[in-house]
Amino acid sequence: MSSFIDTPLGYKIHYKLSGDPSGQLVILTHGLCGSTATFDNFVPLLPERFHAVSVDFPGFGKSPRPSAADPLRQRAAPAPASPCSSWDTRWAPLSIYTLLLPLPPHLPLAASCFWDPAARAAMVDLAALVRAQGIAAAATKAAEVTNFYADTPERTVPALLRRSVYDAVAASDPEAYAQTCEAMVADDHVDPAYGAITCPVVFVAGDKDRISPVTRSEDLAKLVGGPVEVQVVRSGHQLILEDSEGVKLALSIFLSHVEKVEAEA
Repeated sequence: MSSFIDTPLGYKIHYKLSGDPSGQLVILTHGLCGSTATFDNFVPLLPERFHAVSVDFPGFGKSPRPSAADPLRQRAAPAPASPCSSWDTRWAPLSIYTLLLPLPPHLPLAASCFWDPAARAAMVDLAALVRAQGIAAAATKAAEVTNFYADTPERTVPALLRRSVYDAVAASDPEAYAQTCEAMVADDHVDPAYGAITCPVVFVAGDKDRISPVTRSEDLAKLVGGPVEVQVVRSGHQLILEDSEGVKLALSIFLSHVEKVEAEA
């Protein structure tokens, strides 16, 4: 099911629902250049007993960017919760995401990957690139440089995958994309208290990811207060596209941890 919902702040959000409407809620949230389409190959991996909800944040996918110059976090924060008002409270919702963006404070965010001054400068430069040359310039950079590794005789990225990433970025609203880049490295961003996160967490990292390398997931895992694991798959930054089997394994590990915690509760 695909539909739209108006948030309390007046934003029109596109979302998709799948699975058992009475099942445990799974919230799927995308990151920069993503959309609900990011999870098209992931949703079939979820057991049918779950109720999956994915959203397009304002300016991405089918959700229009608001004309008002509201702070990005104000627009994005209510988005995942908006279609979920009727979820069954017998179970805690599960969160699965590809975020590199400060969003709801109850999620273990990955914005910390921009501690490095060079990484911060790169995101500011990317925002400037989009405003100066258009979204196509960012799409080319994502497909050819940042989201994948250099092709070698031993390992290459299928052209279809590069094209998929190009199309996803090119479909983004340019100003929403630029504002997202800036929000990811904003000076006022404060990391959550990772030690307070006691629910099961599985970080999935691509072995050739240039944007968020394996070491970053390992560093974040040390901060989490609950059961945590790092699973490494064969991919660049596009884990679901490149290694669906590896992601499927990581998902099964995550769900087994969740089931264990729920059984002990």
